[in-house]
Amino acid sequence: RYPTARHMESNMLFTLLGLCVVLCVGLASDLQGTELKDFDINKFLGLWYEIAFASMVDTHDLAHKEQKLGAMTVNLEENLLALTTAYYNGDHCVVEKAGAVQADHPGKFKVTKISGSKEVSIVATDYQTYAIVDISSPVAETAYRAMKLYRRSLDNDEKVLSKFQKLALENGFTTSNIIVNKHDLTCVNTLQSGMI
Repeated sequence: RYPTARHMESNMLFTLLGLCVVLCVGLASDLQGTELKDFDINKFLGLWYEIAFASMVDTHDLAHKEQKLGAMTVNLEENLLALTTAYYNGDHCVVEKAGAVQADHPGKFKVTKISGSKEVSIVATDYQTYAIVDISSPVAETAYRAMKLYRRSLDNDEKVLSKFQKLALENGFTTSNIIVNKHDLTCVNTLQSGMI
């Protein structure tokens, strides 16, 4: 006896459904591997260079402009995390100081600035060479989201950049949302001159 069209259609539907479940479980386990189980703030302290970022806020114009390297220093001051960041804001470097407190998960912090608060999560780090950070903040009643790749050195590391790009794509960003900063130390020097 040969299977009917309806029977074959039913089998195909269950096969596709099973494939979807397997893919979803696989994707979920991949993303779980990127979450930090433990986070050692003392190993994270110091200077970090902002090598690349992903943002859904009008990166089209940014892709055609040269973005200078940003930087961040992370220090402990009276049991609070003190962040000093320098970044390029279209035509000049901006240096900002902010405080951060530990949130509800390891590697997750609430950062308070004059311009507003942000939730910052360390998605992946090996402490010595790189850190991938996920940032969310409310902007005009919508959640603004960005990811940043920080490195301890200015050396090129295609493997780490590739990991950052993969994580950004897995988290809803597109390739056009990802910007690699130009190797221009203007903002880094501005930050370091303020630390002297």
